[in-house]
Amino acid sequence: MFFGNPAEKFSDQSRNTILDLISDAVLLYFIFTVMMLPTVLLLIPLAVAGLSLALVVPIVCKLYRRCSADEITSEWLENFSPAVYHPMQGLLSEEDFRFLSGQPGFDLSLYKKLRRERLHIFRQYLSRLILDFNRLHTAAQILLAHGKQDRSDLVTRLIWLKVKFSLAVVHAEFSYALCLVGFRSLAARSMILRLEEMSAQLGSISSTQFA
Repeated sequence: MFFGNPAEKFSDQSRNTILDLISDAVLLYFIFTVMMLPTVLLLIPLAVAGLSLALVVPIVCKLYRRCSADEITSEWLENFSPAVYHPMQGLLSEEDFRFLSGQPGFDLSLYKKLRRERLHIFRQYLSRLILDFNRLHTAAQILLAHGKQDRSDLVTRLIWLKVKFSLAVVHAEFSYALCLVGFRSLAARSMILRLEEMSAQLGSISSTQFA
């Protein structure tokens, strides 16, 4: 009686076993994917929301920190100028990095070090800018509160200016966070424009009140 080649039978059995294992693995992967997909889709927005809150909450605390009248001295008001913040706009200028890359001995570590230093400077500027805006805003509120005329229109304007400044700061913070992972654009211009607008508004209120 012919029983066939044992090696061929063993080969067929091995092949069938491998195919069964592959089929089981594909089935398990499909089941796992279908079951986990809703969970993953739920976790992604939650993670994004959590990161956004972790970034936004400290910003809001800075923006709406109470500023005492003692911080607003006549000397500070006389010396204040929004122009001191203009360098913020060029901290990650491509020209500086191109110049650095053309210097002898340049390597990637120098590039990374310069970026870290510039981003650190940006954060220092940003903290001071928020503080100065709050001082100007508080000074304007104090003047309006002690004024004899009803200037509810200016009060409303100050509120909206604060809102616009807050949005500009949030935008700047997000751009800063993106720069930490490799992006090259820092959003500073809108904040500086709102600061200049606040400074001009305070000057207008002051001249009206003491006219």
